[in-house]
Amino acid sequence: MPLAKKMKHPVPNQHLIHIGDVVVSFALLELAIQSLIGSLIFEHQRVGQIITAELSFKNLRALAISLYLDRHGEDSDYSKLKPLMNEAGKIEETRNNIIHSIWAAGKDKDHITRIKTTAKEKKGLAFCFEELSVSDLESFAGKIQQCAGSVQSFNFELIKTKKAINNPILKLW
Repeated sequence: MPLAKKMKHPVPNQHLIHIGDVVVSFALLELAIQSLIGSLIFEHQRVGQIITAELSFKNLRALAISLYLDRHGEDSDYSKLKPLMNEAGKIEETRNNIIHSIWAAGKDKDHITRIKTTAKEKKGLAFCFEELSVSDLESFAGKIQQCAGSVQSFNFELIKTKKAINNPILKLW
């Protein structure tokens, strides 16, 4: 049986670079939330890694909020954490739209078209078309990186004020 011919796609390399940046940046955001959870558990960081390794992104956000509330209640830092996790949720939604779409040529050489096909119970078959430019993708990757940095800074602030720990060496049990 002969090997199948390699299929070509209509997405220019400059767009692919930024779609890849979205993927890598989102992994950094996920890691920042996992690290925050590990710090809030008040345990050796491996325990945090074990707990968070198989959780969905939605469940990571919920766990971070639940742990914080259990440890510290709705204090002034909670009013910083809640919007961070909400922003991360919006980012996940946009990231999922990018990752779980079909891509086609756009209206010009600077754009590509995102095509999402759904078949929901109430609406039936539906198609969504969205034009994205290189700068749209680049901007979104930057937004993810900004959120990841904010989560990391929040975690560092909690560690500094002794509301969380960061102990990768000492097992507490």
